[in-house]
Amino acid sequence: MSDSPVTDLPRVLVVDLSADFGGTNARVLALMKKFPTDRIGLATIRGSMIAPELEEAGYSVYYLASGKFDPHILFRMVQVIRDHGYQVVDTQNPQSKFWGSFASFFGSAKLISTLNSWYMNEHPKYSLRWLIYSAMEFATNFTLSRYIVVSGEIRDAMIQAGIPETKIDLICNAIDLDVSSIHGSKKWLLEKYKLPYDSVICLAAGRLAWAKAHDDLINAVSNAREKNTNLFCIIAGDGILMEDLKKQIDQLGADEFILLLGHVDHDELLTILKSCDIYVMPSRTEGTPVALLEAMALGKPIVASDVGGIPELVTHQEQALLVKSGSVKDLTNALMRIAGDAELASRLGLNARERVLANFTLSRQFESTKESYIKALQESK
Repeated sequence: MSDSPVTDLPRVLVVDLSADFGGTNARVLALMKKFPTDRIGLATIRGSMIAPELEEAGYSVYYLASGKFDPHILFRMVQVIRDHGYQVVDTQNPQSKFWGSFASFFGSAKLISTLNSWYMNEHPKYSLRWLIYSAMEFATNFTLSRYIVVSGEIRDAMIQAGIPETKIDLICNAIDLDVSSIHGSKKWLLEKYKLPYDSVICLAAGRLAWAKAHDDLINAVSNAREKNTNLFCIIAGDGILMEDLKKQIDQLGADEFILLLGHVDHDELLTILKSCDIYVMPSRTEGTPVALLEAMALGKPIVASDVGGIPELVTHQEQALLVKSGSVKDLTNALMRIAGDAELASRLGLNARERVLANFTLSRQFESTKESYIKALQESK
């Protein structure tokens, strides 16, 4: 490789072996669409929910297998890298990193691992997933050029784990949301779910997993209803805890005021978000959540836990009410406070919208990501 500096954008293969649609997938979709179609492509599995939109926009999409554990993924990814001249491989989740590390080695490409969350916080400590994902992340660093992390908390965790700070690029998530193109109204939401006209509706969106703490939210809403019977909660998302959460709602007798929707496509979710009164994110761990940025862009008052990159996005009592993660009492009080104070809700929502428009744009994220790709390519073999 020449010693002259690399200034042109390298050819990048983004690896996202997921058939779900969550914050990571939304990030990949939005960021890829900022790149020229001939400089970036997607390696994924059949059933990917972002692949059709990228194909329609003219981007190359490579379907490697039907499932993320198929061993054919490795050989097919190596072939894609070699045949199409990809110079950088950017992996988006543990399975993608596993296959991408070997494929980048055999395909002579640079490897970047993008961490949208930190697995040692994502799952209960010493659980099977905690052990497997943590071991997988570090065991696949034999070809790693750089990390991209989406929050300061993840960066600090990586440094503590022994990763040199010079190999870590902190690039927060971002959005460019055309609010005027999103349909929806409070009246529409009330009619769709047959709720009373004076309802105060809070929305939580995300996969139903331990890290998202929907169990805490269900308890908090049930508690808050004892003093404010106008409060209703919609939870949008699917995941391994669906049946557990249904059982919890049934045991609390909360099925009339807590609605568990299951999977909702992104366009409909944005419509619900635009129509609700409060956005709530009670997570046990987060990166810089795209869903929170979307709520900010739509001017929604927010109640969220003070974990991960959330305090980097919003400040307590300026753009949101932040609560201690795991404190059902604090979450209950915050929901009651914001549901009962229209002036506070309006101020928080306005401040949140102003902040996201000023600081979390896709153009800024694109430039930072491009620089990270170029730095990876400049590093010696």
